[in-house]
Amino acid sequence: METIFITGINSGLGKALFDHCLQYGYFVYGLLRNEEDYNALNRSLPDNACLILADVSEDAVIVKIQNIVRNRPVDLLINNAGIAGDSNRLGDVHADELVRLFNVHCAGALRVTKSLESNLLASTNGVVINVNSRLGSITRQSNGSYKELTVSYAYRIAKASQNMLTNCLRAEFKDKIKFIALHPGTLKTDIAQPNANQEPTESARQIIDAWANNRLVEVNGITELPDLLIEW
Repeated sequence: METIFITGINSGLGKALFDHCLQYGYFVYGLLRNEEDYNALNRSLPDNACLILADVSEDAVIVKIQNIVRNRPVDLLINNAGIAGDSNRLGDVHADELVRLFNVHCAGALRVTKSLESNLLASTNGVVINVNSRLGSITRQSNGSYKELTVSYAYRIAKASQNMLTNCLRAEFKDKIKFIALHPGTLKTDIAQPNANQEPTESARQIIDAWANNRLVEVNGITELPDLLIEW
């Protein structure tokens, strides 16, 4: 049985990924920070699941994950946990908002990946998917592709920094672990843009299907789902 680890599973894409992977018989670790959601999910948890109550924005998450997963090989890590920003004008944005989102989207993904390094290396084909966004694309922000969308400075900067993290990890681990920066589509979630047109359940199915069938391919040096390519 292959093992999958997913962060941010209490809603949106994370919940859809968690439910989909359980349905198809994978052993799934699901991480979330909301205690009420954790308790509710734990009441009807199947045998092929394990929940972890932790916050990716805190260093304590590293030891907590290691103490629960221990030496079990992890075949797929999906760094999905994320939060939205508020300010999209220089006069309104503050450094603490930038730091808060960076700490979740970039440093959070770093913490979780660090905690599972040995588990991913123990897999015969370890893969890490960092769930990113079209709005983290410097190329597309520069050419005005999303000029009609109102998006916070902090969210765009945090997602762009996560892309660099993915590239750094890819350079270090080469063929030992595959690192993927993935735009999951314009999803109908709590932080969706007005033009969102895809259900999280459909995106989750596409992502896991592509991983299971080895269809995550390199395009211009960036590993992507072919139909969800972003020019970073």
